[in-house]
Amino acid sequence: MKLKGLVWFFTIALILISLHQLSFTLVTRNFENKVKAKAENQIKKEQPELAGEALKFAVLDKTRYMLDSQQTQEVYPLLGTTYQKCKEQELNLGLDLQGGMNVVLEVGIDDLVRKLSNNPKDPILNAAIEAANKKKANSGADFITLFEQSFNELNPNAKLAPLFVKNSTEQLSFNSSNAEVLKMLRREANDAFERTANVITKRIDRFGVSQPTVNAERDKGIITVELAGVQNPERVRKILQSTANLEFWETYAIHEISQNIIDADASLKDYYASSGKSVLADST
Repeated sequence: MKLKGLVWFFTIALILISLHQLSFTLVTRNFENKVKAKAENQIKKEQPELAGEALKFAVLDKTRYMLDSQQTQEVYPLLGTTYQKCKEQELNLGLDLQGGMNVVLEVGIDDLVRKLSNNPKDPILNAAIEAANKKKANSGADFITLFEQSFNELNPNAKLAPLFVKNSTEQLSFNSSNAEVLKMLRREANDAFERTANVITKRIDRFGVSQPTVNAERDKGIITVELAGVQNPERVRKILQSTANLEFWETYAIHEISQNIIDADASLKDYYASSGKSVLADST
């Protein structure tokens, strides 16, 4: 009897836990359906000419925008949980159950090696890179290892340093050994791969999918991404493939340019005063 009671206890506990976990999914889906219906009504009122696929994508974009703006809204009053928290707690149905997309991204280490060289068009360098790329199909080694093998095969006893020494860096010299050059290349390649993986992870957060899967395989130079529930694959593809550009803009504190603004204002007043025009009249 005691054993039977214990079985019933765990059975009931498991059911309650399952219902509690499932409730987040139900609340999330119910809220998303309401937002989608609201978005569809707004789109039809604002753009009645849309139909078919154009209407579908317009509704999806509007829904995504509305959901993004309501991340902190309380949607589960019983537990006081926001939409974002419910989204994090909902059941992960995976690609098989709810569809989505699987993307495999390759980090171009070969292009990185060219950029690190002092002459990206050097025939010796490019021959070794081309040979390394051919070996990738039948090898599990990382690109830098394959590049080393290819360079040694094509140029026995040759040195790598002359290909990678730059005036802008003190990491290498013409006397650097091949091992030192390869160590630098591998370090730069690993850093580039980690930066790319971090950028991809941050971009995935914009898609609004729950529990995305990101698998980074450094040796193969690939990043596999599984996004369950994605409804606009083309948008995802564009965002993941877009190039990140770092730009620097010179800025000034207000006290550094305040006198220039005062001088410009005075000059403008003098100009209008000498021409007999009104600043307000001329601007209108």
